[in-house]
Amino acid sequence: MGKQPRNDFKSYLPMRSSCILEVVHSDVCGPFDDHTIGGNRYFVSFVDEHNMKLWVYLIKPKDEVFDVFRKFKTLVEN
Repeated sequence: MGKQPRNDFKSYLPMRSSCILEVVHSDVCGPFDDHTIGGNRYFVSFVDEHNMKLWVYLIKPKDEVFDVFRKFKTLVEN
């Protein structure tokens, strides 16, 4: 009697995008202590919400993120 009932978790969440590349999520991860052979310490990921396609780019310093975004944008626009 003193417990509050819990609502069920939704098993399906509606998508916010109705077509490809309408909503793209991005994340920058790093710095890692160990770097790659090329000297990369970070990576940037882009995920399309509609088809769950993933693009990953390795970068050395964190300030290369905008340049990588421009490359990604030109890639997906073509």
